[in-house]
Amino acid sequence: MSSEEGEVRIRRILVALDASTHSRAALAAAADLAGRFHAELLGMFVEDVNLLRLAELPFAREVFIYSARRRELSTREMERQLHAQARRARELLRAEAERAELEWSFEVARGRITAELLRAASEADMIILGRAGWSLTQARRLGSTARGVAVQAPSMALLLQEGGCLGPPVMVVYDGSEIGARALETALGLSEDAGDILTVILADGHEALPRLREEVNQHLRGAEQEVELRYVPLSASNVQRLAHMVRMEGCGTLVLPARSRLLHKDMLLDLLDETEIPVLLVR
Repeated sequence: MSSEEGEVRIRRILVALDASTHSRAALAAAADLAGRFHAELLGMFVEDVNLLRLAELPFAREVFIYSARRRELSTREMERQLHAQARRARELLRAEAERAELEWSFEVARGRITAELLRAASEADMIILGRAGWSLTQARRLGSTARGVAVQAPSMALLLQEGGCLGPPVMVVYDGSEIGARALETALGLSEDAGDILTVILADGHEALPRLREEVNQHLRGAEQEVELRYVPLSASNVQRLAHMVRMEGCGTLVLPARSRLLHKDMLLDLLDETEIPVLLVR
């Protein structure tokens, strides 16, 4: 990612693909953003080495969810299933990229999923993935891969789930930091049309509100989009209110500086667990 004259530029977008419905939502969002920013779309499918090791165990069984039928699980069968999923993922990526007339590429890696995605993310400006994987019991909570990427990604990270609608109304947390300024510029890029409302959450205590509002106005002065700004104050200790505000807004996108004074690691993960709309973490 580069920035010229305050403009955030995104050239390469990585999307994590698997067999989940959240993954398809991630792909749709990735194609949308790649078209908006004229970026290359990179798809990645990771053959989970832990699943392959599990299949080597003599007592490993595959249980079908709806019928409860069981069968022995072998390494050969697991590899066959992973290869089939990779082929489907590539086909979905190809169809989406050709529909949007995007440059694209696809990689299959084998290893630990989070580690492989973080490796690939170091070569991209943004990584996009579903907030959960195949789990049916914890659909609302972040999956382990999403948690790892949210905390460790070297680039921007967008987390979303099935049914999430990327775009306005956009909310952004601004705390006066350099990363907060990048989050603000990125949020402006997600506001598609003139007249869109951009909600700026000012997070540095009430005494700093006038200064933060002036900084926001300076950052957005001369921007092509003439969005309507709405300011909301948020005390540094009130993360619960932020989660409540996000829920009240409904469909939309939340843009967060990943290393904000407001949200240390545990608070960030708690907020992501409670937030169902797409969340873009800016670094």
